[in-house]
Amino acid sequence: MENIEIVEGYPAIYLQDEEALCIADLHLGYEEALAASSGIALPSRQLKDVEHKLEAAISKCKGKTSQLIINGDLKHVFSESSKQEWKEVPMFIDFALNRVEEIILVRGNHDTFLGPLKRFGAAIKIVNALRKADIMFIHGHNQDFSSILKEEKEETKNVVIAHEHPVLILGDRVGARVRLPCFLKGKLKRYGCDKNVIVMPAFSPLAGGTAVNVAGKDDFLSPILKSAEVDLDEMEVYAIDEEIGTLEFPELRKWKAVSLCL
Repeated sequence: MENIEIVEGYPAIYLQDEEALCIADLHLGYEEALAASSGIALPSRQLKDVEHKLEAAISKCKGKTSQLIINGDLKHVFSESSKQEWKEVPMFIDFALNRVEEIILVRGNHDTFLGPLKRFGAAIKIVNALRKADIMFIHGHNQDFSSILKEEKEETKNVVIAHEHPVLILGDRVGARVRLPCFLKGKLKRYGCDKNVIVMPAFSPLAGGTAVNVAGKDDFLSPILKSAEVDLDEMEVYAIDEEIGTLEFPELRKWKAVSLCL
């Protein structure tokens, strides 16, 4: 799409005219939260993984990257900022600010208690929604998303959301399975046929996700995707893999029934 490009092989998009890279759903602090809630201990390596992916994504952009947009869920814990978040969120922001000039966090449902960000002052801006040219960024968890678009519905041609963590599950007849993060692209019916909705995959390597080719509409998380305004079966799918790159699939309705070779 014009001025919206998938960064080849990575869960990120690049806006060349705006010199902006957009990622979403980092969920820093996930390992500590998982240990506390389920007793499952994972090595604390997610921070290094997302730093590596961010640096790689910036290197693949076709132009300068002066701004980083985080489309929600920089951190993971709802009720507080955990010890891991107090340590890792500032480390990640320091890492990113050495590579971009400004960071904008579009607040997600996990982005509560943002004390770890206070010391960065104006270097990081926190908003509920962000418009860049004709592109509106919202995290996608809010039931009242229509009001966000109401005043700008003519100017906004593309709505970019996250929150869903979409993945594909592909398989063969002997039971082999692979999960690939993916982008989705479709239409918002209420606002006319020229308004697109784009769903970003999670930047976190640990985050689970909705298997879009096997899930029913009620299995989706985002109220935007669960609403009648989006026809999920008509959404185009772009899976990503760091080694292979970007894999373009047709609309979900054309292949979801056979994608697992059942």
